Amino acid sequence: MGRPVSTVRRIRLGLELRRLREQVGKSQQDAAEALDTSDTKVSRLEGGKTGLSRLELVALLDLYEVSDRRLRDGLLELNRNSKQRGWWQQRQDVMTPKLVELIELESTASTIFQYEALVVPGLLQTEAYARAIISGFPTPHSPSVDHAVQVRMERQQLLTQDEKPRLLCLLDEAILRRQVGSPEVMAEQLRKLVAVNNPPHLAIQVIPFARGAHAGLDGSFLHFTFSGAADMDIVFLEQKGSRVFVEEEASVEPYRIAAEHLRTQALSSPESMTLISAIAAEFDGK
Repeated sequence: MGRPVSTVRRIRLGLELRRLREQVGKSQQDAAEALDTSDTKVSRLEGGKTGLSRLELVALLDLYEVSDRRLRDGLLELNRNSKQRGWWQQRQDVMTPKLVELIELESTASTIFQYEALVVPGLLQTEAYARAIISGFPTPHSPSVDHAVQVRMERQQLLTQDEKPRLLCLLDEAILRRQVGSPEVMAEQLRKLVAVNNPPHLAIQVIPFARGAHAGLDGSFLHFTFSGAADMDIVFLEQKGSRVFVEEEASVEPYRIAAEHLRTQALSSPESMTLISAIAAEFDGK
């Protein structure tokens, strides 16, 4: 599912414009006539593949009879922010387009829910653990390990910013017990999880083996929620060789249900810290 980079805000704006157009029964041709452009451009606007000027957006909001001042101002601000460039856009020489979009999602979301079955999430990895993971999964045309590790560490600066998202990570117990790198690397990584855990802003919970079957056994996923105008959810799935963004409401709903089920299966955050600390001590003793 390819698309140009730097489009997450455009995607949110485009989806909202499509919703508003359909709400008042207008066609893409109606929108094209209002902008004195083609149906193709309107389709690209709604798909987040191109931007639009402030005057064009105002014309569409008038056509769609959007009178709510908060919504109008929010969409105008979203359109203005869609032209901003983040640090990740300066590093596209060592990053895939899909990774650029993932980082933009992380940087613009209000909440991030992550269920991970296999490895510690990138936002929580130590440098040594990240190096061991990246070294163990070479891919065609991938950047050097040093560059990839550096980008991963830069991503983590998000968690120290004033306007950071709320992050909830649910980890399968297998992640804690699978040795990545040396025992020392694992002990350091597990101690970091305990150190950064700070509910409700950054909460880490473990789904123990004793829970048996659960809703995450079919794979890891990230669920991003955005606040304000064009409020929407996006689910991110990573597979070998590809990353997929799920945006349609009907397709996102099963992941909301899975997230709720996983929360009921997880240990509390304090119980999780006790388990993680105990396993870290086991690695210390190896």
